[in-house]
Amino acid sequence: MGDALEALLDYLEQSSNPSPEFIQRLPKSMGAVNRKFLSILAKRHVLPIEIELQSTQPDFNLCRVVDREERNDLANQTITKIVRRGFSLGEKTLRPTEIITSKSEVGEL
Repeated sequence: MGDALEALLDYLEQSSNPSPEFIQRLPKSMGAVNRKFLSILAKRHVLPIEIELQSTQPDFNLCRVVDREERNDLANQTITKIVRRGFSLGEKTLRPTEIITSKSEVGEL
């Protein structure tokens, strides 16, 4: 994983105009690095917190609301977006999942 990140950073530092081929491969390369990172964490029993989009009444032991958006098509406090993934170690939340929830325009101050 370290080698892949180092090669990516070296290329970006040395190239002021990355090739179209590099740009096209970038999502796949970053995905591979992310999978390796999550694998390393899993070996140490650090796991991503799984949160379902469109679920209502988020578990505030696992989530932290960082923003709200007006959505009249959803119930209040429905999770509309996951901003940053959270992680847990056993029953302990290391970092809560940062989410955006809905709020109804009607009846909200």
